[in-house]
Amino acid sequence: MPVIQNKTSSAVQMKHMRTGLVLKVQATRSRSQNRKIARQMLAEKLEELEKGKDSRVAIVGDSKRKKKSSAVKKSKRKYRMLEEEKSRVAKEVPREESSAQDNNKGLD
Repeated sequence: MPVIQNKTSSAVQMKHMRTGLVLKVQATRSRSQNRKIARQMLAEKLEELEKGKDSRVAIVGDSKRKKKSSAVKKSKRKYRMLEEEKSRVAKEVPREESSAQDNNKGLD
């Protein structure tokens, strides 16, 4: 016997008549929320088509990209410093052990 599932059709498809730009949104289970999201996305896409790099979406995306790049550089710098510190400590440890062994030889 097949299992019956509750299904809702909440996807929204919007088309901008002048440009022919089509968007399909199914972000939530609510049709009204999907319409709101679709309108916002359509407006952003149209602004980006019209203004190009001067659009708000492009400016925000550029600043996010720069911020992420900076964070990646900072992370790499941090781990490089940790590796250098680890290798420096590793080089110092054998010297201390050898000097301790030299001191013990003198006592024998």
